[in-house]
Amino acid sequence: MTRFMQEISGALGEWWQKEAVREVVKKVQEADNEAVVEEDGAIRWIESGNYVPDDFCEVLEYAGYAFSREATKKKRDIQVAEFIERYRKNPPKLTAEDLSEMRAAFGPGTVVVDVITGKKVRI
Repeated sequence: MTRFMQEISGALGEWWQKEAVREVVKKVQEADNEAVVEEDGAIRWIESGNYVPDDFCEVLEYAGYAFSREATKKKRDIQVAEFIERYRKNPPKLTAEDLSEMRAAFGPGTVVVDVITGKKVRI
């Protein structure tokens, strides 16, 4: 059972249940105003073109919103795979500021690995 389902069912208490109900109303309004449902039922954000995340879809599905969670997942998976492929082909260049932040976070001399490309950088 997901966290949302625990909240909306009241399993976590009355306060969480009320918050979950508010969240349902908010997400339905957000979908109405900021997303579009395609012919196959997939739902995506108008501004970015990204398909709506699954936790958001869970709330819409609970609310009975007219869309297809399955179609959205399929298209989101394709979109993510395409993004990762583009990233691997052209990873971002690390700036001096990036390296400085990495040294501050991990310590000088640490080897940091980009988990998508496998590229290692000693900072």
